Amino acid sequence: MTDDRSLKPIVDLASGHTVRRYDLELAKLRGIILEMGERVVEQTQSAVKALLDREDSQAFWVLDREPQIDFLSLDADEEVFLVIARRQPAAVDLRIVLALSKIAADVERAGDKAVRIARQALELRDLDAGSDLLSEPLRDVLRQLDDKACCMFERSIKAVATFDVAGALNIFEDEPTLYQASNGARKLLGELDRESLTARQTVCLLTAAHALERIGNHAANIAEQVIYVALGQDVRYRNREILIETLRHHGY
Repeated sequence: MTDDRSLKPIVDLASGHTVRRYDLELAKLRGIILEMGERVVEQTQSAVKALLDREDSQAFWVLDREPQIDFLSLDADEEVFLVIARRQPAAVDLRIVLALSKIAADVERAGDKAVRIARQALELRDLDAGSDLLSEPLRDVLRQLDDKACCMFERSIKAVATFDVAGALNIFEDEPTLYQASNGARKLLGELDRESLTARQTVCLLTAAHALERIGNHAANIAEQVIYVALGQDVRYRNREILIETLRHHGY
């Protein structure tokens, strides 16, 4: 059982450190991650637009800007290395640095998923898939999946700025809706595969839907790291419902 003391915040970013330079270094690292997150959301929205509206220029825009997120990821890795080398952080400070490193990795992987969606949109074009390929129900379910995944990811990045536990819990609470939309897309695609889609078209759309689900999963991974920093608890393998109920009960 977890006692009440272990559910109290253990990090106060507002208080800062006696070494001003250290605060600036951590702020720089967080800033890189926030910029990465903003770019991933933009990339995802553009990729889905290319998929649903057959706007090839949006897909090429995503592919053209993929290196920017990769370069920012390298910057984040370098900043983590420099902070550890210069400050030799321990306890809470080390937890923050390592968590930010893991968060940067999840953000970069989410960017890869946006690229994957863009590539599927272009492949559908090469398969001579007309705009009537996507029925209105299929468009609706993919839009719902996109909205949920992007919303979760955007809020996960926002939670990183202040290690907001309540914000992290909101993301966990959205997971069932994410999976519901993802399952709905898979079910509908299975039905269309027998009616109007070729096997390859179905695979492209399933791959895109799975990529959106994974973006939501990356958001949940980020939320786990937020709680780890704020409360000192590794909640990666905790039952979500029990975790949400416990932390909400304690005022988060």
